[in-house]
Amino acid sequence: MIKMKVPKDLVQVKIKTESAIIRGTVHTMVDGRLSDYMTAQREKFLPVTDAEVFYLTEKINKIAESGVKREIVFVNVQKIEMIEYL
Repeated sequence: MIKMKVPKDLVQVKIKTESAIIRGTVHTMVDGRLSDYMTAQREKFLPVTDAEVFYLTEKINKIAESGVKREIVFVNVQKIEMIEYL
């Protein structure tokens, strides 16, 4: 059996949603733009690997002091308020 892999770029990002800030890695096409990848994921979930999740408190929208580490999280693209390169 032949295994075929599509080469990917590993992009370090910080994502803000209404309930959390997630820092981790997004796997995009080689030499592709993050914005193009996000557009292709419309109405889907964005996988983020090696993620650290900081939950926001409801009262004053502050970041929780310590992050929760996860091997992978799936972020609803429609819930993303901001995404930036790290």
